[in-house]
Amino acid sequence: MDGYIIETRQLTKVYGEQTAVNNVDLHIKPGRIYGLLGRNGVGKTTIMKMVLGLTPITSGEVDVFGKNIKGCEKRVYPRIGAIIETPGFYPNLTGTENLEIFAKLRGTTCPDAVKNALEIVGLPYKDKKLFSKYSLGMKQRLGIANAILHDPELLILDEPTNGLDPIGIAEVRNFIKDLSVVRGKTILISSHILSEVALLADDIGIIDHGVLLEENSLEELQKKNNKYIMLRVSDVPKAALILEQQFKLKDYSVQDDHVLRLYDTSLDMAAINKALMMQDIAVSGAQLCNDTLEDYFKKITGGEGIA
Repeated sequence: MDGYIIETRQLTKVYGEQTAVNNVDLHIKPGRIYGLLGRNGVGKTTIMKMVLGLTPITSGEVDVFGKNIKGCEKRVYPRIGAIIETPGFYPNLTGTENLEIFAKLRGTTCPDAVKNALEIVGLPYKDKKLFSKYSLGMKQRLGIANAILHDPELLILDEPTNGLDPIGIAEVRNFIKDLSVVRGKTILISSHILSEVALLADDIGIIDHGVLLEENSLEELQKKNNKYIMLRVSDVPKAALILEQQFKLKDYSVQDDHVLRLYDTSLDMAAINKALMMQDIAVSGAQLCNDTLEDYFKKITGGEGIA
């Protein structure tokens, strides 16, 4: 399929005086995993709910599979599987029994749909364990099994690894990746965990206070990591003047009263150290550093890093 699986244009949601989502333009490509990354409460779930028709759109448009969702709900939504917030199941039934009910409600025709979905997420078929006895990881996996029960082309998963232990996170990550790479599903996930999105997503949208700050492939974002020399000196203003006048250096930044970042990593640091010392500027350290994705997210969100 050409174009985008999901495309939003100026998507906006206002609650009273508060703008929860502000003119968001998403572009989600077929067969890829798109990670919507941001702290809790910045609008990720609201965006997903608007795409799925679970909350009214204040303004803007949503196209799914190349069709505007208004008036095309019956054609579009059967092709989507989703988990928004906590999946709801009957606690006194087994996982298989729960999925059999949902399969009937959906009108799923494949006789092995329940068995296949459970196999994909690594849960047993026809076992006797009640949902109320499931661990959090098993509950999350059953939720994803329910979302893929009808073999949808598009999955929308809100915080799919939320609350899981490291083993559970790795398991969920592996079969989400498998759904995309092996089965060709397009997947939109939201998360506040940077490290998980970086391991899983092909493309990332960074959202903060309802605004999409950046949208790019993970590969392109990683290229933006800056290498630099961190220079610790006794007198930053005087050192900066020497760097500019003697070494014609312009590409640097002042971090605090004693630290400069020099972005030209090919500089002759021995000559710089000597020049600074000749002017009675003590150099306490010169270190080659590399910004991480976390540093980059802190920079563009203007605050604390994402977990």
